[in-house]
Amino acid sequence: MIFVFLPHKIQLIMTKKLLFLLFFVATASFSQAQVSKMLGQWNTFDDKTGEMRSCVNITEKDGTYYCEIIKLYEKDTNGQYKVMQPPYPKDCEGVVGTQLFKEMKVNGDHLKGKVYDPESLKTYFGKITYKDKTDELVLRGSLDKAGLLGRSQTWKRNK
Repeated sequence: MIFVFLPHKIQLIMTKKLLFLLFFVATASFSQAQVSKMLGQWNTFDDKTGEMRSCVNITEKDGTYYCEIIKLYEKDTNGQYKVMQPPYPKDCEGVVGTQLFKEMKVNGDHLKGKVYDPESLKTYFGKITYKDKTDELVLRGSLDKAGLLGRSQTWKRNK
């Protein structure tokens, strides 16, 4: 072992520092792995009705995360979801292509920044967390940075 010839106290301090460094590297790697699982296409759901609303695509460039609405869903006559085709109803015009994330960056094992709500036309503080067990994203939009005054949506991976 490297520390054999060092006094016991120095050896103990160096061992603690090495363990802390290893823990820090492992934690950072885990956090980055969690965040990288957020990339790709996700189905969004109305948090009031539970109905599938749209499909979004999450990408990353230079440490900033982007989320674009790429398609809208509607129910057919059998109650099955299908991709909505243009021309869109008046209340859906201009929604496809909308960017939902602003200034979204990694913050530990989640993303933090701002999220745009195309329904209310407002921007809120946003936090996105990945749930590994269920392969879902939880998006929390709030009026305050702490996330106390707001609501959450769960997005499911588009398979």
